Amino acid sequence: MMKLSLILSALASASTLVSAQHAFTLVNKCGSSITPIVANTACGYSPRCAGAGYYTAAQPGVLGAGASETITIPVDWVGRIFAQDGACGASGEDCTITEFNLDTGDFYTPQAYDISNIQGFTQSIQIAAAGCDTVTCTNVNCGCDEAYPVGDTTGCGDDSPVRACGAGNIAFTITFCP
Repeated sequence: MMKLSLILSALASASTLVSAQHAFTLVNKCGSSITPIVANTACGYSPRCAGAGYYTAAQPGVLGAGASETITIPVDWVGRIFAQDGACGASGEDCTITEFNLDTGDFYTPQAYDISNIQGFTQSIQIAAAGCDTVTCTNVNCGCDEAYPVGDTTGCGDDSPVRACGAGNIAFTITFCP
């Protein structure tokens, strides 16, 4: 009976790990529809490979003006979310992007997120993370305290746009045109 109890306990723990995900609510406050894209960047734009999760669900699709949608992202995801405007590359090249490194989240290395305009500014955007900092960029001249500026490959000198948030599942809200 003791072995059965240990096996059931192990299965319950494994089930919890498999289902661990972050909730991402995408909010469109723009005056017209947008098409949010979720792009995996592990082993590509991000050097992280080992332990990084991938978003494999369907893309959110068109989000009408004033609409919102919640999607679930793997707990260990590394990637970007952006609004495809027809000129953005598959991973958000040439556009304003939100970036996430969620494959860490332990005591020593918090999960990280930021807004980047390095390859181009295309719209205002905001990332809110439950219990953590909110970052907002509303124009091409956002300072390093809120986003990576257009063309800045220095990381603002100290990666100051990057925000960190502790371990565990985090509810994120990405607002387009805040």
